[in-house]
Amino acid sequence: MSYMNLEGEKVMDYKKFIIYWNQRSFFVSGSKALFKRHRVSWENSLVIPGTSIVSWNMSYNYQANRQFPALPLLRKGHTYYVAAKFETVPANSAYIKLDFKDNLGESIKKIYIKQQLGSFEYPKDAHSYTMELIEAGCRQIEFEQIELSETPIIWGDYEFVELPQNNQDEMTILFVEPYHHSIPDVKSIKLDNLGNTVAITSSLWGAGNYFIAEEIESYLVELRKKYSKIRLISYGPYGNVAVKYYREFLGCPGYVTDEEVTLEEVLQNSEGLSEREIEHLKQAYQTSKTKIWYQSQGIRPTFVKTLINKIDRLQDFKG
Repeated sequence: MSYMNLEGEKVMDYKKFIIYWNQRSFFVSGSKALFKRHRVSWENSLVIPGTSIVSWNMSYNYQANRQFPALPLLRKGHTYYVAAKFETVPANSAYIKLDFKDNLGESIKKIYIKQQLGSFEYPKDAHSYTMELIEAGCRQIEFEQIELSETPIIWGDYEFVELPQNNQDEMTILFVEPYHHSIPDVKSIKLDNLGNTVAITSSLWGAGNYFIAEEIESYLVELRKKYSKIRLISYGPYGNVAVKYYREFLGCPGYVTDEEVTLEEVLQNSEGLSEREIEHLKQAYQTSKTKIWYQSQGIRPTFVKTLINKIDRLQDFKG
């Protein structure tokens, strides 16, 4: 489902929006900033309290900059939830400031979020807003991301969304493909053809590759005991790797697209893999028995930002 604001613009219709450090707009003078993929280590011992360390705007010109908006469009009068995933030294020495503006760009209301979890209502008379990370005595920041959602946020890296139907003997495990800045609301998408389904989602960059999560492995082992038939499904390159990995682990059918990411790329972009996981991953690639259910347009995928949400593909799935 999509929504339009008064100006006819599409607004938030996904479950969660992920906000990363804005490399175009942060406090540089005297700062040391180490960028590692989406994570940022920032340090500055001379910043005055109240200084804006990093800021985000709602609007962005994609055609000119090939960048998506740093902030999503919001629905007026609706409540939104925030999760601040960063750590500071000293602890709790930075906070989030939201500034809502009218049609002339003048501030009409400010909200401050000083805890890890918070919420706000988007004013009915607001036309735009900005977000800032404000210094309150901090000297160092380890920044991962800020999450913004229309539903209360579950604090964690992975979430298991149950989409039950009538058949209680079979279960489909769907790996939700991470894409640029956001996670789709799978409950709002028609996926009746998949049957009884559990959709696994992640707010981590690239879903943390899914296969390095012990909680996912344990969850799937328990499902294997409960259901007589299990199948694994993906609809994009990140999910494809997970299906290969867990198909080998569980010995159940796996369905992937033809968007192949090489083993070398997976290993290069994975951190903290044990020797067992590496060997299991190599075996999954060498002896993959997954079935290709979707043929793409021949565009070679890589472990970078995916610009298009492809979950609608699943409406054509026939396993």
